[in-house]
Parts: sequence; C-alpha cells; structure tokens
Amino acid sequence: MGVVTSNLSNAKYGYDIVVATTQASLNSTLWEWLCQAKQPVSYICFLNNSNPRSGHPMIQITLDKLLTLTGGVNPFEIPDQTPPSDPRIAALTKANFAGGLKMQMGIPPGTMPKDLPIVVLGNSASEIQFTMYCSQLYMVQNHQSTWAVSTQPPGSAWFVRTHVGLVSQDLDVTLNVPYFQNSGSKHKAALLAKVNVLKKSGNAFSLQQLLFDLDHASMTNPTPFFVPENSIASRMIIESFIPTYIASIEQHGSPILSVKALSPTSTIPQLAPIEEYIGDLFIPLKKVVPESDPSVLALTGLEWEVSPLFNVANPTPAQQDATTLNYLCAVNGHQLAAPAAFDWNWVEPSDVDTESGIIAINRNVIANHVLQELLPIATACCVKADFSTTAHWQGKASYYWDLYPDQKPSSVWVTPSGPNVINISYTTNYDSHVESDGATTAALQILPSYSCNVTFSANIITVAQHIVFRVYVRFDSSSETVNVVDTTITDEYTISVDQNGSLQTTKTSSKTEDHSQSPYESGILNFFTNLNNLMDDIKKNISAFSATKLKSIPFDHLQNFIFPGARVFTFKSAMFSTGQDLLCAITYVDPSSVKQATPKLVPVAPGVPIPSVTSSAGTKPVPPNKNTIPPSATIDPSSSHGSHSQSTVAPGFPTPSGTNSANSKPIPLDDSTTPSNSKMEGIAGASPAGSKPIQLDNGKTPSNGKSSGTASLGSYSLTYSSELMQNYIQGGIVSPQGKFEALQTSDGHALLFAISTSGVLNVVAESSGTSRTGWVDTDLSTVTIQNKFPGATVRTFDVGQSALDGTIGLAIAVSSGGSDHLFVSLSNSNSNTSWITQPGWVAYPFDAPNENQSTISITSILFSESINKQQYLIVDINRSSVTAVKEITRYYIDPSKSGGTCWVRHDVPVDIESGNYQSCVGRKVKTSVDGVYTIGKSGTSSQFVYVPIINAFGSGPPTPSRLSLPGGITASAIAASRNEDPNPTLHGTTDVYVIGGSTLYCFDAQGQRIDGAVGRSVLTNAMFAGTSQLIAMTHGGVTTLWGRNGSDVVYYTSCPTKKVHVSGSWGVPIPVLTGVENISAYVNRSDGGNTIFAAGGGKLQKMVQATTTSSKMWQAQAITLATQSTQPALSFKSYTTTLQLSKANNIPAQGVSVALSAKSRTPVYINSLYYTLGQVPLNVLTNNNGSLIIVEAVTKINGTILKVSAGGAAALSINPMEKSFNKLATLNTRDSLKNTTIPQGIKAGGVMGPAQSKPFVSSSISDDDLNTAASSIVALTQAYHGLDSPKVSAAESRVALAAPTKSLVSIPGLNSIEAGAGDLYQWGASEASAAFDSAVQIIHDAASNTWSFVTTIAGQAYHAILDSIEAVVGAAEWIFNKLKIIIEDVLLWLEFLFVWDDIRRTKDIMCSLMTLYIQDVMSGLKEIQPLFDGKMAGLESEVNNWAGINGWPTFGSSGAAPLGSSATNAAQNLTSPAQMLLGHFTDNADSMSIQSDLPSMSVAQDIVQDLLTALEQEGAVLGAVGQQLQALAAEITTMSANDVVKRLVGILADGILSSAQVVIDCLLKVLCELSSTAMDLLTQKVHIPVISDILNALGVSDLSIVDLFCWIAAGITTLGYMATHEGSAPFPDDALVNRISSAPNWTSLSTLMSQPPTQAATSSTKAMTINKLAVRAVSKDAQPQSTPDFVSFDAKLAFMIGHGFAGCYQLIKTVIQPIEAMEEDGNNALSIPCTVVGVMGAISAFIGNYLGLQEPEAEWLLWMSRATTGVTIAAQIALSGPVVRRLGLNSGPVVTIPPPKDPIKDPRQFSSYVNLYLAIPAFICSCAHLRELDSPEPGYDPEPARLEEGSNMANFLARWMYTLTVDQSVDPSKKPITVALLCVSNITITALQLTEGFDSNI
Repeated sequence: MGVVTSNLSNAKYGYDIVVATTQASLNSTLWEWLCQAKQPVSYICFLNNSNPRSGHPMIQITLDKLLTLTGGVNPFEIPDQTPPSDPRIAALTKANFAGGLKMQMGIPPGTMPKDLPIVVLGNSASEIQFTMYCSQLYMVQNHQSTWAVSTQPPGSAWFVRTHVGLVSQDLDVTLNVPYFQNSGSKHKAALLAKVNVLKKSGNAFSLQQLLFDLDHASMTNPTPFFVPENSIASRMIIESFIPTYIASIEQHGSPILSVKALSPTSTIPQLAPIEEYIGDLFIPLKKVVPESDPSVLALTGLEWEVSPLFNVANPTPAQQDATTLNYLCAVNGHQLAAPAAFDWNWVEPSDVDTESGIIAINRNVIANHVLQELLPIATACCVKADFSTTAHWQGKASYYWDLYPDQKPSSVWVTPSGPNVINISYTTNYDSHVESDGATTAALQILPSYSCNVTFSANIITVAQHIVFRVYVRFDSSSETVNVVDTTITDEYTISVDQNGSLQTTKTSSKTEDHSQSPYESGILNFFTNLNNLMDDIKKNISAFSATKLKSIPFDHLQNFIFPGARVFTFKSAMFSTGQDLLCAITYVDPSSVKQATPKLVPVAPGVPIPSVTSSAGTKPVPPNKNTIPPSATIDPSSSHGSHSQSTVAPGFPTPSGTNSANSKPIPLDDSTTPSNSKMEGIAGASPAGSKPIQLDNGKTPSNGKSSGTASLGSYSLTYSSELMQNYIQGGIVSPQGKFEALQTSDGHALLFAISTSGVLNVVAESSGTSRTGWVDTDLSTVTIQNKFPGATVRTFDVGQSALDGTIGLAIAVSSGGSDHLFVSLSNSNSNTSWITQPGWVAYPFDAPNENQSTISITSILFSESINKQQYLIVDINRSSVTAVKEITRYYIDPSKSGGTCWVRHDVPVDIESGNYQSCVGRKVKTSVDGVYTIGKSGTSSQFVYVPIINAFGSGPPTPSRLSLPGGITASAIAASRNEDPNPTLHGTTDVYVIGGSTLYCFDAQGQRIDGAVGRSVLTNAMFAGTSQLIAMTHGGVTTLWGRNGSDVVYYTSCPTKKVHVSGSWGVPIPVLTGVENISAYVNRSDGGNTIFAAGGGKLQKMVQATTTSSKMWQAQAITLATQSTQPALSFKSYTTTLQLSKANNIPAQGVSVALSAKSRTPVYINSLYYTLGQVPLNVLTNNNGSLIIVEAVTKINGTILKVSAGGAAALSINPMEKSFNKLATLNTRDSLKNTTIPQGIKAGGVMGPAQSKPFVSSSISDDDLNTAASSIVALTQAYHGLDSPKVSAAESRVALAAPTKSLVSIPGLNSIEAGAGDLYQWGASEASAAFDSAVQIIHDAASNTWSFVTTIAGQAYHAILDSIEAVVGAAEWIFNKLKIIIEDVLLWLEFLFVWDDIRRTKDIMCSLMTLYIQDVMSGLKEIQPLFDGKMAGLESEVNNWAGINGWPTFGSSGAAPLGSSATNAAQNLTSPAQMLLGHFTDNADSMSIQSDLPSMSVAQDIVQDLLTALEQEGAVLGAVGQQLQALAAEITTMSANDVVKRLVGILADGILSSAQVVIDCLLKVLCELSSTAMDLLTQKVHIPVISDILNALGVSDLSIVDLFCWIAAGITTLGYMATHEGSAPFPDDALVNRISSAPNWTSLSTLMSQPPTQAATSSTKAMTINKLAVRAVSKDAQPQSTPDFVSFDAKLAFMIGHGFAGCYQLIKTVIQPIEAMEEDGNNALSIPCTVVGVMGAISAFIGNYLGLQEPEAEWLLWMSRATTGVTIAAQIALSGPVVRRLGLNSGPVVTIPPPKDPIKDPRQFSSYVNLYLAIPAFICSCAHLRELDSPEPGYDPEPARLEEGSNMANFLARWMYTLTVDQSVDPSKKPITVALLCVSNITITALQLTEGFDSNI
C-alpha cells in the first residue's frame, strides 16, 4: 500500500505530523558529510606479547613508539615479500613487530557511493547496520618469517560492519561539541542565532541531539569482510579498527541526525521558536519572530521509528533504500502516541531517486487550520432575523424585519473520517409573528439557514456553501411560504506548495446554483391582497443582503500555512491521501549550503537607467533618473588631459542636454572659405550663404573620390577598385518559423536550428568557400522519423553544445499518435560538420519504471554534462493530471547506459506550472556535474531552484538549492554563463543572471553556495522591463547578456567577468533591434564578436558586432539560401572590390594565394563563393584571370576595411568607403546640400531613359539646419583625414567598454555617458526617429587630438570617440537623418549607377556587327570552298620562303621578350561595376538553361563519312606533334616571342599543311550543308540566373545567346572605355545604332562604317600616334559616302571596341574553359557557354582587326586570313556539341593521339580535332603577317597588329591543350598538366586582348 492511503487520524496512530526520510537519502547525506570532512590518516601498530598468560596475544602501540623501538624503521614503507634478511625486517622482528594498519576514512578508490550504503535500516531504530569504509586501507603482517603487505584494491571496497542504534542526548546550548567545530561548523552560527532567539523569549527550553550510538558499536565485535577469520589481520581489525574509526569520527564530530528544542507544554500559549535539525539540516517549526521557521505548528513531542517496506520480507537493495526513518511529532501540546508500524509505505522504491521522503500532516491538524480560514466568512453568513407585523382593522397590515449577520454557527465539526472533513451549520427556528386587529390578520416568519461543507480529495479542496432564507407571509386568510433565497456556491481549489513550504491554492472552478423561489403567480389574489408585491419586496431586500454575505472563500490566509521544515526541505506535489492527510514530497536541500539567517533585502543599487524603446504599441520613453548616473559616468572637466585643454565643438544640431555651449567653441573655418564682406548666418561658425567648398584646416582637399589604386605585393602588382553599387545573388531570404537556436562551429560559423512549418527539423549551416549563398538548409529529421513513425512531425527540439569539448547534441520531440517520442543525436563534431547530412538519431522510448503513461507531452529538453564529459538529457513532460493547472515532471536520460531503463524520473523538487517556467543548465562550485536552474510559478508564488542532474553521493534525489530575488520578486527570464577562469574551483561553473521587473540580478558562482541565496542587484534600467528571453555568454574576460524585453526590443549589456556581481560595473543596456519575436545569440568564438539572430516582422536576420574594435560597429546580414535558377535574384547594396593581381610582365597571376583579413568578422562573397573574413587572414586563390571580386552586402554607408597581402608582402589596407565619404565631404556648404539631387526611376542599379531626379534635401529644411549640417560634415571630414592608428588596441577595447561608464575626453560642462560608436548608432537605428531627432555635436579635444560624437537620447547625453574610419562614417548618417534624409536616399546618391542607355548602344552596335558577320560567313562558305585549295598554295610557298634564317617571322623589337610581355595593365580599367555582369555570368554559367530546341538538320552521309575518313587518315600527322606542342606550351611564359614562332614553325612545317588541307576540304562540304541552320544555335533563347533578372528589369524579356554575351561584353567595354575617356561613352546617342541595325548585310555595313570622321571624331584622335588607326578609313573595302548624321565609328574606336569585346569573352573563357574541359561528359552545363564565348571572341577580334585596319596587306594573305577565320567560326558553330550530337558524329571513329580503338562518345573530341586542323593555316597566316609587319609602311606603327598575332600564337597553343584535355585516350593523370597549360595560354591571350581593347596608347 502506498502513502496515498495514509491515515494518521486512525486511533492506531494519532500523530500530528510524520516526517519520513529514506535510507537512500540518509546514506547520501552521510557520504556527503564524509567526503567534505578532512579525514586524517591513522597508523596502528601491534607487537607480539611476550607474556602469553596475559590473554592478549598482541599489544597495540603507536607508530611513533615503534619508530623509537626500531631506530626509525617505518613498516609501512617496506614493500610486500621483502625477505627476512632485510635489516629493516630484522629490526622490526627484534622489536616483536606483528603487524599494523594504515587507514583513512572516505570513499574506497574506484567505487561509487551509491553502491556502498553506510547505513542499512532494520526493523527498528535500535538495530541499524553501520558499515565503515576507508579511502586508504593498508595492512602489513610479520608472521612466520613472511613479510606480507595487503592494500585495498581499486574498485573493490574493504569494509567493516557493525550494528548501532539511535540515541538522544542533551546538547550544550553553546554548541561546543566537535561536530559543530568541524564538519558542522557551517551550521553553527545559524543555529546559535536561533538559540539566542529562544533565550530572548524568556521561555524555558532544552536542546537534544539525535545521534548514532557509536559508543555501543565500539563495544561490539565487528565483522571485517576482507581478511580470513582468526588471522592476525582479523585480530588487528577487531581490536583496533572500530575504535580508531570512531575516534576519527568523534574528532571531527559524530554526524548529528537532528537537533530539537523542546519547551514544556505549559508554555505553549507563549511558545518560543522551536527549532528542529534533521539529517544534518536545521528545521525550525514555529513562526514567532522573523528569524524563526514560519510554520504555524509548534513541536512539543518527538519520537522516531524505522518503517521497512510494508509486507516485504526479504527486500532487494532497491527496496531497502525505500526504508524510512520516521520522525513522529506532536504539536501544540498534544499527547504523542507510542510508535506503531504503519500499514503503508511512505516512499515506494520507484520514488527513491526523486524524493527524500514524505511529510504527512494529520487530516485533523490541517482541517483545523482550514477551519480557521473558513470561520470568518461562514459566520458572516450566519444571520439572525428579527421580524414583526402590525394589523390594522381597516384591512391593512405592516411587516417589519431586521437581519443580523455574524452569528455563532449552530455546529462546527471536523469529522473523524471520510472526505467530508469540515461541517459548519447554522439553523434558526423562530415562531412566526401573528397579529390581528378586527378582521385583519397579519403574520411573518423569516428563517435563515446556512451550511458549509469542505472535502479533501486528491489535490482538490472543495467548499460547498448553502444559504436559505425561508419566508412565510400571511394576510388575512391568504398566505405564502417561499425560499426567497436558496443559493449554493461550490468552489474548487487546487493546492500546491511553493519552494519555501507555503501552501498555495488556485481556484480552478466556481459554480453557483440558484434555486430561489418567486411568489406564486395569482393576479386576482394579488389584486385583493397585494401579497405577491409584498413577497417580492421581501425577496428583493433579503436577496441583496445575502449577496453581500455569501461569496467564494478567498483562502487568502490559507497560504499562511507553511509546512514544518521549510528551511531544509523543498516541497512539491501536495495532495490529500484517501485518509485526508495532507501529504507533500520533500527533498533535502544541499546540506553544504543551508542558509539559516533570514537575508536582508539587498537594496537596488543605483544604475544607469535609460528609457525603454518606443515600440509600435506606443510605449513612451521613461525619462532616466539623472541622480542614478554614477559619477564615473560623467566627463570630468578636471581630468588630467582635459584641465588644460581647449575643447572645440563643431556647430552641430541643437546643443545636447547637459552641455554648456558657453564653454564650447566652433571649429574655426579657413579664412579662404569666407569672403571678407560676407555675413555669417544662423549658428556661429556655420557656412556662409555663398556656395564655396570649405578647405580643411589641415590643408587637405577632398580627394577625387576613388577607392582604387595600384600597389606592389612582393613580386606581384595589385590593381584594386571599390565601388558602392547594387549587386545580386541567386537566393532567397530565410523566413522565421517559430523557435530557433543558434550554435557555432569551432571556427565561428553559425548553425541555425529550426522547425519548419511542416514539422521538420532543419539546420541552416554557414560555411566559408563551399557555396554561393554561404548558408545551406539541411533536413535533419525526415528520413529517420518517417521510417519509424510515418506522417509524424517534430513538435519541439533542443540543441546543446558541450562546454568541455564543443561537441553538439540534438534532441527532438516527435509527435505521432497523440504522444511525443524522443530522438537524440549526440557527440556531433563542431569542426567537421559532415554529420549534418545524416545525423545519427537514437530513439529513447518512454520507459520510466513504474509509470504506465500511454501518452506523454514533452514541454522542454535540455542538455547537460558531467566533468568527465558524459552528457545527460533533461526532459520535462506535462505531469499527468486532470486538473486545469498543469505542472511538469522532469526526467533525465543517460545516453551512455547500456541496460535498464533510459528515462529516470528526476523531478523538480518544487511544483512548477507547465508553460510558465524557464530552465537553463549550469554548475555550482565544488561539484562535478551540471545542474538545472529553474524559475517558474506555483499558484501565486515564484519558484527558483537549482538541482544537480545526478546525486554524486548515492541513491536518493540530488540535493537542490533554493534561490530567490529580493522581496520575493518574480523572475521573468534567466540565463547562465560558463566561467573561463582557469582556477579549478571556478572553471566550468556558471554565473546566473535573472531579470526581475526592471532589474538585473546576479548570482555569481561563489554566491550560489548558500541555500536561500538572494540575487544581488547589479543594474536597474527600464530596458529590462518585461524581459522574457535572456542569453548569457562569457568570452575573453567579458560577460555579455542579450535580452528581449516586453516591448519586443532586443538589447545587450556587458561587464568584465570578474565584476559581474558588482553594482555599477555593467554597461548601459543598448537596444539593437525592435519588433523582435525571438532571438538566439552568442559571442563568436573566433573573434569575440556579439552575434544575434533575431526574428520579427516576417524576416530573420543576423546582427554581428565588431566587439573587439574600439568603434564596436554593428552590421546586419540577411540569411540567404540558394533557390531555383528560375526564381528572381535578390538585389542588395554592396561595396564591391575588385583585386587584379599581375605578374611582372602584366600577365594575370592565376592561382596565387591572396591573404584577406578584416578587423571584425565580415561575411563577403569572393568570386561567387561565400566567405567570412576576420582577423586571422583567409587565403583565397585568384581565378584564372588573376582576379578576386569581393562583394560585401551593406545596409548603411559603413563597410569593412580590407587587408590584402600576397607573396609574403606586408598587408595593404583597402578602404571601400573612401570614395563614398569623399563624396559626402563635398556637401560642405548650404548651397551644395541644396543643389544636390538624387536620380529617380532606378532600374537594375542604374538609370535608363529620360533623366529623372529629386532634391537630396527637402525644401522644408531650414537654412540654419543646412548650415549646421554642412559644418558638421566639415568636422567629420577633419576627423576622417586626421585619423591615425586606433588609440585603443582591439584586445583592450572589448574590456574597456564592457561597461560604458568612463570618460576618454574632457568636455567642459558636459555630463555624458560614453558608449561605443557602433552601439550608439545602432541605438539610434533601433529607436528610429526618436533617437535620430536627438541633438548632435562633433567635438574636438585639442589636448588629446580626439574627436567625439555627442548626442542626447531621452534627456541623457551620450558620447562616442571617433577613433576609426567606421566611427566617422557612421556619424554622417545621423547628420543626414537630422535633415530627414533616409539612408536609402543617401546610399542612392553615393552608389555607382549604370547608365544603361550607353551600354545598350554599345551592345546593339556590336550585336548587329556580329550577326551580320556570321550571316556573311555562312552565306560565303560556298564561295570559299572552290578557292580554298588554290589559296593554300600561297601558304605553302610562304613556308618554303622561311628556309633562311633571315626569313623567320618575328615580333620586331618586342620579340626578345616572352610572348605577352607587351601586355599592359589594362585591368585597372576593369572596375567593379564593369565586371558586374561578367562576374554574375561566371558565377551562374553552370545554371544557364536553353529555352528552345535546335531545328532539325541533316547532312548527306557520304559527306560526313568523307570527313571522318580524312580525320582518321591524317590523324597520325597530328599525333607526331602533340607532345612537342605540350612541351612548348610549358615554356611560353619564359621563352621569347621570336623563339616561340621558330619552335612552332619547326614543329608544323613538315607536311602538316597538306594534311590540314585534306581535312578542311572535307570540312567545307559539311559546313556548306549546315550553314542554313547552324546559325540557330546562337539565336536560341536562354535564361541565366541574375543576368536574366537584371535584363528583365531593363525591358529585355526575350534573351538570345548572342544578346546575353553582347550585354556582358558591352558592360565591360563601355565602362572600361569611359574610364580612359573622361566619362564619355564610346557611342553617342545618334543615328549610328539605327543605321547599323538596319544594314541588310555585311557589305552595306562596311560602306556605312567608312564615312569620314566629323570634327568630334577628329578631335578625339588628334593626340594619337600616327598609325593605321588614325589615318585610315574604318574599312578599306568600303567606298566613302556622303557625310552621315552621326559621329564616325573611326578605326581606333573600332579596334578598341572589337578587342575589348574579345578580351571580355576571353576573360569568361579563361575562367570556365578549364572547368568545362575537366568534365568527363561533353554534354555538360558549360559546354555551350564555352563554345559561344569562343565564337564571339573570334568574331569580335576579327571585327576589331577588320574595322581597325589591322589586317594583312597582301591580297592572297588577306583573303586566306579572312577565309580561315570565317571557316573556323563556322566550324565552331556548326560542329558544336549540340550539333554533333544531333548529327550523330560522336558515334563514329575519330583519330586521337594515339588513334582510338573504340568509338568516341564525347562530341568535344570530334570538334576540337577539327579545330586543330583549322588552326594550322591560321598559324601560317599569322606568321606571314608578322613577316609583313617587319617592313611596315612609313609612319605606320605595327605594334597593335603584332599584339594581335601574339594573341593568335597563344590561342593556337590553347586549342591544342584543350584538345589534349578532352581526348579520352590521354592518360587521366596527365590532364591536370594540360589544363594548367591551357590556363597559361588563356591568360596570355586575355592579357593581350585586354591591352588591345583598353590601352588607349595602342
């Protein structure tokens, strides 16, 4: 039978209170006592007795005596089995040494206390088994010439067992006994304080202590369990062990089980505080004075007994643990009954680990207490009625009555048994009053009655009150009897108990039943008698009266009932037994931390209050109490550097509060800025009315605004440029989806866990260098869950990160079938996160022993760990209950267990209502395991308790500690942070932070040791009000708290960790974000930066602070996931920085490691991949073009200063903000502000169509405000240009500004609090207009040469030191906000805007030129075919002429240098905007999709077969030269250009031309067949992420391949051209575009382009070197026409634009072609882009040469050059991968090196070999042209043409390397070599083409 059947009112018992504590808890307490005491090492030695008749074979002596006898020989230092001959043994034998013991009390090594019970309770308190253990036990024996040493082995306990009883002894009231002088000293002071209270009361009392009767044990023979019986060792143990053990115990004080203070029963009415001390704990039992126990029950009698489990004869160890030691108590003078065996178990074995025991209060005791609560209300309903009547003979009557409440009840009865425990009744029985007068008779009777019945059942008190007013009325012969009031109120109250033992009641239901009667309905009777009206009047009056008396029982004072022992127990699960006893589970609080003295309330220390943030709901700021600002927070005018300095104040906005403008001077302006006759307007020092730029007082003028330049980095040259511009990413922003938690990897990358709306647990993982968006969303749960529970969803989750090794644990509650199921994944690496794709989930079904719940509802999951890195889970579920108030039950799960049950009930030792609590994991000092801090409510009381996760000292529940806030304030949020202190005592422990009201309280690790510890107030601020989320973390000596308050404002505050408990050490809480619904935050482990993830307003963002910098700037980051390529791209403002690294010869430095870093953690995109930069340099390889494009998304003007290094050189700083700030600096006058406009109608980051604009500043802004703003900008400009290195190192700044209360500058008259600039700016941003409307001053302190930003927020002045570029730039935003300019407009004015019309014109012209050229080539193939063989003869003749050394083709004067050395640094013109489209193409080329199919096409089979046969037959010729060309390509960058030509000629001259002729003849036939349809390849419609979206915004909705690449090249070429031509576009807005677009063919276009230049065109070329480009018409084939209506497309422009386009395509090709070549399948995503850029690059170069007049002069060579180019282009189009696959050419045999035996399936192999044969005549043409250039015409500069032919040579090698790479017969291990050589060749081509296109000196 369980405790639920407790029936103390039974005559068998009659105890008022029983406190039953388990054997398990008793053992746990004893072990804790034993471990905490400092036990001595004892030595006992024995000598053989030389007198055998004495009866004592051995004599015990001390070790010191033995050392004297043996000359200092210590037997405990001699090893086992030492021979007798050893002189030490001889000396001991001579002294008759027999043996000895070395012992020390404690836990045997290698054992667990829970496995070693000290006490086993028997059937009575007089027979208790007592076992003695030693941490050291060492025996030596010297017997029969054998020296034997025995030591207690690890893991096997040696023990001695005896039996003891319990004894009660008097205790000296001075407590001068060993126990209270040693291990019990922690209780002595508190107990003495109680004794002194008793003394002062004047009442007699005595103290008694309850002890183990160890003296009796010393007189018994113990049983040693580790030595043979009757051995020497056994005799030594029996004679010495127990006395020595007990002596050691008594030396430190025998463990006292209880101390009681008893008063004679005669003194009970004036009872002094009676105190009880149970289980090493102090229990006060009477509320008399504030220091005493608050219980209302006075202990007057106490006995004890032992209760084994009921009806269990042979208990198991687990059942034995449930045996209880019962304290039988009588109160208030009641007679204490004799001990009697109980018929129930007080604690079941299944509950041993969750409760220390039970306290039971007799139903009659609690009923009498409830009765006292009821009586005042009940007596109010006991009403006496006085009534009378008067009869009148006239036929009238009068009726009178009075009601008198508060009568004595008729009966008040506490029932002897049954659930109805209290009956209160009141009845009346008065005769009616009758009076007659003549024929008139009147009578009246009013009989009130009342009853109140109270029942106890489960955890419900039911109170039923019934009140009745029965009224009899008579008039003459008519009468009525009516219950005018008949009302019943039934109230139900759920009982609970708070952590201090106070009984709580919560009304859960109230039901009113009204059976009141109305007068009988008789209209006729009422007409004659008026009886109904009379009865109505009586009813109305009595009803109104009774309504004021009958009401629900409030039970306000029932909560004054406090359980005995409230100071040493926690209480929970209050309920009534079936015998109506009040039961409550109890748990001992930590015996090492009991606090007896009632703590004084800690006064709230004055903090630095700030107003709460104005929320959307309209919360008004609360003005701060200026008296609470610490003096240290003010700027002291007498500071050392300020007392002699002169502070100057820039004329800013109205003077901030607290300033004295009389003591501040404006910044002096240069005399040159103010005309002598001008008059200053507005504020002193403001700009004059004139619009003249202000010169800085240091003589500097605003720079040209470029954030660009060149630098030398070791052996490399760096060209860089930065631009504020719009950029894009193909992705979607993550939306908040409820609960989320953020953790971090070992390198500081975020892991964001959240449940999706579909019930899936996902992790959004951040990583560097692995994806484009940087964030990848992974489903963690579906696969596992659906296998186990199809259709199930994740309802809640938790994640944890080990404080010891950083590993990550996951736990989910899966909802299925109406119940939750727990899955766990533990020990996941925080450095290698590959587990994310397949976490190892383990199911833990609910299997708690002795619980048969079919369904559970998990409310919370927490992770914790022990000091040995063992992880535990704490899981809360709703306690099974039918009541309205749900409370939690807590379990812990040990995942390391291999057997038994997984779920172990580990309940919270106090009642906690579900859904109304918070928990966090932490650790107290001097403990080896974590525990859980829990705050919550029970009824109306706050609960706050700490509970270790396991009991380290054995079975039974772990001992909790109760915590509280001053005055019982309810905590709204809690957080704990781990200590980093290396001190072993503190390392791993936690400081705890709690918000209560508007105050932050701290429990530092040391301050939690005392049970009942009260939090220390460290800061009061309105920002804390209503905080519901609190997060804490310690890093780098600083503790940071993040919170979300009741106004949904996210704030943070920080403090040096060593001062967290010191009031005034915490910083002003800074609001960071508003409108936030949920947060997760941490300090980044890589750089200490504050990191907040916040959800609100439908978006989720990451806020990161540069916490370790002096300015502490914040940056916002949207979390972006990759989306489908067809989804619109996201646009954002960015600082885009392009780095171009070149070698000494201006060749791009491909694959070079560049080290990038930043002062704080910054997310960027580098060459399309997401990275996070930080203080530790990140090494990134340049792409094949030697470039890096770094994109930083921004929402403000501020960006990140980059540090760049390569080749071991010192780092170079690049400031992307330079251009933006310098542009801002030009707004330094009133007129400049007024006259500035910002463009409107922005499309895709640029403008298009007619210009639109609006004023930058509203006309409503006054001139005074404009003047002050201009002056502030001047001040900021001076601060910007005057910055040196930061005044405070990054390492120091974090701690220095953890609490922003110190002054760094002296400003006379200003009382200001310092904050980090970033904090102050973010505060302003979060407050929106409220803060930005504040006054602003820019102040300069001349003595320290520091600048400060000063503003006022809600009446308080704050200042920030402007000691960094970021701080100065951030200050500018406040200036513009004061002018009511939103940040979006500021950014729009600052950012680079594309002029899309200029780019479109370039695109349209080049697109038309290329289209017409392709058409011309395709239509002219049939004309070329019959002439080709004849022209080839000319090439053969040319080669024959090279026989003599003087006939070799050369590169002239530049031929001695390597090929490509003539390239110039044209990359400096390829700015970030110019490369925007290019970058997005290379980023997304693999996602380009073709929107239409190729048309059907066919070729005669015999023609195709001829081509295949020719390739096969001539393949051997190519095979002979392949390896030679590969070797040549490897030397291209070091070999001179002339030598390259010689080597090529030597390789190719031997018969290869004739082989090429054979193949080309066959090829021309195929091309002629395909010419009509192959063009469709270039006109197919495509979609490519980002670029398609940009062009769609420009109205381009139908994009062909040609259009796509023309737009890309046009962007680069146009902007590159404008960079070298003072911003002029290459093609003005005239008729040229339309003329070109309407040209019917290439011939007519040539004629059009040959028009003579107009004056404008001539002027643009007059400074050029005289060469072909300057003196020739644009096309020598065309004939001049009349003067056109457009600016001429002259030869120089044609050459630059053509090769600019070619260079752009080569840039693309250099990046993507190596990647494409390494793909195993030719049908890959990059195949078509590679083909197209190759075709369009060739066409563009031809157009540049053709219109730029750089072709050969010889007619045969010109024809052959053009024909070869045309055929090559046609072949690239017609024999591209899609066409080859369509024709099936890839299925036939193709010659390879060596020839393959199997059919070739890769179409690239077929196409590339065809391309090689075409390269042969092209190469000969280039050589012939070079020979021609050796003898140029007078005045003609051949360098442009030589550059082009050098590019052609490199292209020839690139074609060969590509062919070898895609050749299936080539050894795959050699392909990296050919790819590398392909890159080298492409880089050379790129450098030369860009030089031709962008070097205006060519």
